[in-house]
Amino acid sequence: MINKIYCGDALKILKTFPNNFIHLTVTSPPYNVGMNYGVNDRKDYYEYLNYMKKVFKEIYRITIKGGRLAINLPSSILQSTKSHVAYMSLDYVLFLREIGWINREWITWIKTPKGEIPKKSTAWGSWCSPSCPYLRDASEFILVMDKEGHKRIDKKGKNDITSKEFLKFTSNCWYFPPETNRWHPAPFPEELPYRLIKLYTWENDIVLDPFIGSGTTAVVAKKLKRKYIGIEINNKFVEYAKNRISQNFLFK
Repeated sequence: MINKIYCGDALKILKTFPNNFIHLTVTSPPYNVGMNYGVNDRKDYYEYLNYMKKVFKEIYRITIKGGRLAINLPSSILQSTKSHVAYMSLDYVLFLREIGWINREWITWIKTPKGEIPKKSTAWGSWCSPSCPYLRDASEFILVMDKEGHKRIDKKGKNDITSKEFLKFTSNCWYFPPETNRWHPAPFPEELPYRLIKLYTWENDIVLDPFIGSGTTAVVAKKLKRKYIGIEINNKFVEYAKNRISQNFLFK
């Protein structure tokens, strides 16, 4: 089970796991915007939310008391060709609270650290007119929530975060660029799971990513001497992630 990437539907696979053994989940779920993942990524929005609620209810069940959940999400996003705008991060918070997750942090990830205009973006709507302008995506959110309590009360492991990292990571506004390797339609950079894993876990803790994509969370977890579990529905991405992990640690 540990240090393994499963291929299949996240909800079905999570239901096979035992209770109370995951220390941290780091993930960026599909945004339901029609990305080419090999499955339907353009469901009815409420059908999509209902499925995700079931997934994160299972994650709650398998997480230890005091364990954490960190989800990378957009602020607002179009959910249909009829310009249905959804405040996705807010909608996630609402159903996560219903499950039992406790609010911890709301981190803003600024993807243009120097304040420059986002490149390769055309979500402007009406040009130079108040008719219907759209804002371009220069930031996303990372929601951090706890199970049952804010403090880890289980047995502690080796603490490997430096004082410099701790000061930097405990700001609720993070500045680093997005991933430029586009083998996967929507990868996040290694810096994102690196900070979350360093901040919220000890060595040998178990880190889950139920939508692991190209395997970034697993690669970073292994580099940091944590154990990992990944789930991905697309077999092509599963094989890529496994090869990526193997290549990263071939001569270690």
